[in-house]
Amino acid sequence: MTKTTKMMALFVALAIGQTAVVQTGYAEDGSVKKLHKMRIVKKVNENEREKEGKYSKLTPAPAPTLTPKPVTAPVTAPVTAPVTAPVTAPVTKPVTAPVTAPVTAPVTAPVTAPVTAPAPVKTWAMYNQYCSGCHGSGKQGKAAATIQAAISNNTGGMGSLSSLTSTQIAAIAAGQ
Repeated sequence: MTKTTKMMALFVALAIGQTAVVQTGYAEDGSVKKLHKMRIVKKVNENEREKEGKYSKLTPAPAPTLTPKPVTAPVTAPVTAPVTAPVTAPVTKPVTAPVTAPVTAPVTAPVTAPVTAPAPVKTWAMYNQYCSGCHGSGKQGKAAATIQAAISNNTGGMGSLSSLTSTQIAAIAAGQ
């Protein structure tokens, strides 16, 4: 690349760079335009009022009051070194409850109901073992005396069960 070409490239780069960068202090934040617009509107309004006769030329229009925005400075807290102090727990005396004699209520004997054995659960196990082979479930719930009479009289060939005790016959009748 020749010296002239380098210079031209530098010139072009500078020209492009200047158009792309807004220098500090020249950027418009819009407040100048707002103030200018407010002055124009105020002037137009004053002219219209004078034409209508609402204001005399001797009375000046009140000046607009512009309130400046408050400037807030950052608040910084003073830097302090942490203070460490030994922590001590308060010393307390042990609390002792007063000793009192136990309160005794008069003792009464509990009222007990007569103890009855709960009704046995009907499983029909003995009936199934000795009777259901011939009778099915048709004779379940017959009284012990009826069963004993049928065995004693050999009704339907029930004499073969004569070896059953009265307790076993009562269990068959009860459904155990």
